[in-house]
Amino acid sequence: MTSHNPNNERMKRRYFAYVKEAKRHSEATVDSAAKALSRFEADTRFRDFKAFHFEQAIAFKRRLADQKSQAGRRLSKATLHATLAHLRRFFQWLAQQPGYRSRFRYSDADYFNLSDNDTRVATARRESADARHSHRNERDRQGPPPAGIRHDDPDRA
Repeated sequence: MTSHNPNNERMKRRYFAYVKEAKRHSEATVDSAAKALSRFEADTRFRDFKAFHFEQAIAFKRRLADQKSQAGRRLSKATLHATLAHLRRFFQWLAQQPGYRSRFRYSDADYFNLSDNDTRVATARRESADARHSHRNERDRQGPPPAGIRHDDPDRA
């Protein structure tokens, strides 16, 4: 079985240099993009990027959602979002490169998007334990509620 495609490797090397030098992203971001591309290439059996079709993105997205993490659970929405975002940016960049412009459209990369709901779940900010405690402490500092109002009464919210 093929474990790499020389044309893809050349383009990935150029893209990683672009991300690191032109976009000024960290090495960790470049590594994350490399992992996302590796997952996609393995899924497509290392088919040349010139043969990319938006249906590959749709199929990959479905299979990625069914993959298991190292802990044996499905991949989190945040992982799906990050992986697909790296692939979307890569294929948008690739669509502008000589030899690829006529192969697929810039908008084909949009098929790597999650649904709006999944994106909201993936990008939701979680309240830290410290923040929860500070809210509770603030309420304690305010003193008792005014007469006739009880915080524990669900009907009087």
